[in-house]
Amino acid sequence: MRLPKSGTPVRMTARTKIGVIVLNYNSAGYTLRCIQSLRRYTSASADVTVVVVDNNSAPDDRKQMATIPQSTAACMWSERNLGFAGGMMLGARSVQADYYFFLNNDCELLNDVLSILTQFMEAHADAALCSASMFDADDQPRSSFGYFPSLALACFGAGVLRLFQPRRYPRRRRLYRTPVEVPVVTGAALFVRGTVLWQLGGLDTAYFLYCEEEDFAWRVHAAGHRVYHVPQARIRHIGGASSKRPELQLALQREYYISLFRYLRRHHGAAYSFVFRILVAAKILRRAVLGGKPFGLLGFVLRGAPEDRSLRYRQNE
Repeated sequence: MRLPKSGTPVRMTARTKIGVIVLNYNSAGYTLRCIQSLRRYTSASADVTVVVVDNNSAPDDRKQMATIPQSTAACMWSERNLGFAGGMMLGARSVQADYYFFLNNDCELLNDVLSILTQFMEAHADAALCSASMFDADDQPRSSFGYFPSLALACFGAGVLRLFQPRRYPRRRRLYRTPVEVPVVTGAALFVRGTVLWQLGGLDTAYFLYCEEEDFAWRVHAAGHRVYHVPQARIRHIGGASSKRPELQLALQREYYISLFRYLRRHHGAAYSFVFRILVAAKILRRAVLGGKPFGLLGFVLRGAPEDRSLRYRQNE
């Protein structure tokens, strides 16, 4: 595992086979375990550069991050929370790689994921994006791929749509033994061909949280490439490392709808997004009446999930 010799970001002129980008935000304990798993399951001779981006965490968390040995990873310190896509792309721009692995810090490798995914990509020239099998904290399987948001999916569900388009809606809960083509892979562990990443302009940093993977996968498909789930690679994903505080839950729900409607406007148009918004509002109203969702979220959605309410713009409040 070839690692940088200093704690400063490597320059774009430096080449590496795999650039692993790990994002930290107020969850240094997860990040340290993630880095340990990378070291444990990656060969010492592998051409890998690890870049850890701290997304303006609290001082105590940054102190923990500073304990990462300089021989283990290059650390970057953002003076502002750039969100998921912004933080990941900050790290990606610091290293020139054949493949990039955007890895959530609450993930731990369970085998030699980097070699498995690299070998798969090199054997499949049509593959631009892939991911591994996922397991939760109790090592129970969890889905690592999904479907593109659509009115049809929201109205009828994947089970019905699968009857007419089985390849477009592969079963998420099935335990696959061989790689399978899928629409979207989880943003928790995105393994991307470097040439395609830069040709498509990278992850769209206009998304602060959520829907970055759907947006990128849509562009990957539109460019004629394919996306795969590779079950031989195995990752434990704890989930929600930096978002478990109760006071954040409503804000995160709002952030999800901001990103969802941005995605729908971009890829389906304003009219489609409006109809989807009404459908979502109706579902929220029903859940609010039953006590499952706050009424305040209903008004937020009906107003179109205004982007000025994003956490991106509320960091100093």
